Amino acid sequence: MPQHLRAVFWMFGTLIALSLMGLAARELSDIYNTVQIVFVRNVVGLAVILILMLRLGTGMVRTQRISMHGLRNLCHIAAVGCWFYGISVLPLAEVFVLESTLPIWVVILAVPFLRERLTLYRLAAVALGFAGILIILRPGIAIIDPAALIVLLGAVLFGGANVFTKALTRTEGAMTILFWMFFLQLLMAGAAVSTSGIYLPHGHYWLWVVAIGLTGLAAHYCTARSLSLADAGLVTPFHYLRVPLIAWLGWLIYDETVDIWLWIGAAVIFAGTMVNVRGERK
Repeated sequence: MPQHLRAVFWMFGTLIALSLMGLAARELSDIYNTVQIVFVRNVVGLAVILILMLRLGTGMVRTQRISMHGLRNLCHIAAVGCWFYGISVLPLAEVFVLESTLPIWVVILAVPFLRERLTLYRLAAVALGFAGILIILRPGIAIIDPAALIVLLGAVLFGGANVFTKALTRTEGAMTILFWMFFLQLLMAGAAVSTSGIYLPHGHYWLWVVAIGLTGLAAHYCTARSLSLADAGLVTPFHYLRVPLIAWLGWLIYDETVDIWLWIGAAVIFAGTMVNVRGERK
């Protein structure tokens, strides 16, 4: 199989993993609150990482940038919490569209934190991204669901986590970042869940608990494999296939429908991302 097709294959793995994680979060919201879902996700994720350590060794634990890991994971765990909360109360497609504004926030946050330039292409991408958000939310015309703003806040926090991740990759390996992600977030989630408590799932919910931990790891792994085989400009736009995929799953499983404004806004956000990709290629 040609290399670029293998890259696309791995990116489809990412799309499936993220969609399954969304379904797992929706199912677990029947028995757990958002904090408890974040906690069980990190329990499973860290367990898998510890098993991998038996084969890869303990080198992934070594770091001299623990404060940067801490900042990155504060942003990430808060973003995951916003995402899981949105999934529990909003149509799945709306959550995925709002979360897809992530590249826009990365462009903005990379200027002060990574000293990256704000080119005309990036400015155009930011403008189109905000236009897409306004089309979806329609402030002053439609009633804005506060949950949508929480998901949007999550996208901003995901952008901050990505900026810190990029800074960490200058000295840290992927497995080191993953280990400290699950370890630190388990401590954070454990402290938060201590107030409400946690209990073992029952019946088929065990499958969703395992799924929510494994799909997060699978998404990271598939994305890394895809980017190792092809340029980001080729594979990144495939992320937007998450929207029709999750919209179909939401309709099939939960009888969810979305209005035309969501699709128009999604198209505008996608156009902004493509403008940025074209600018990066130039």
